[in-house]
Amino acid sequence: DIISTGLMLVFIIPFFIFIVLLTQMIGAEINDEKSTKSMEIIISNVPPKYHFISKILSSSLFVLIQGALVFIYGVIAILSRSVIGSLLGSGAVSSDVSGFIKETYDLIKASGVIDLLIQGLPFIVLLFVLNILAYAILAGVLASMTTNIEDYQQLQTPIMIIMMIGYYVAMMASVFDGSVFVKIVSYTPMLSALVAPVIYMLGQTTLIELIISNVTCLAVVYLL
Repeated sequence: DIISTGLMLVFIIPFFIFIVLLTQMIGAEINDEKSTKSMEIIISNVPPKYHFISKILSSSLFVLIQGALVFIYGVIAILSRSVIGSLLGSGAVSSDVSGFIKETYDLIKASGVIDLLIQGLPFIVLLFVLNILAYAILAGVLASMTTNIEDYQQLQTPIMIIMMIGYYVAMMASVFDGSVFVKIVSYTPMLSALVAPVIYMLGQTTLIELIISNVTCLAVVYLL
């Protein structure tokens, strides 16, 4: 329960929020360029393919940097909470928080999850990046099919449904207990970033299966 809750708070929920931000941003930018006729000027000077790639990469980098900053700010906030609590004399509360964090860390370390995280962290990060690219490319394709933001919002529905499926499967991953269904979902691009890290950290899948999730997502990004 601790592992599932921690992963949901640290990885899954921020990923969900940033994907929503990403799809909204790409759709708004592309439709704004169409409505102001700036798209015609851009494409007359830059090949459409390069413009599309630059749009996807810039938006994806923005989301990745925002995610890294949120994580860093969280670490700074926890450290500041402990230091300020000690300076203001609220040592009892501060020690309780520190004790809870230490107890939780010792429990997770004893379960072997830390070792799993160290082994799989590069592939988990890569999986997040690949899925962000997949969502960004799909959002760009959908936005290119519309002429205003209202039409784009209607086409966003499939993306939202996919994300909600992944979110709820990840939230209930411990209930599935390594079933074939949850493993198939973890291999599925655009769902894998939400599900694969959770079931891997729960010990329901292996590092090889995490790598397979990366390979399938990379293939879909190339196809898109």
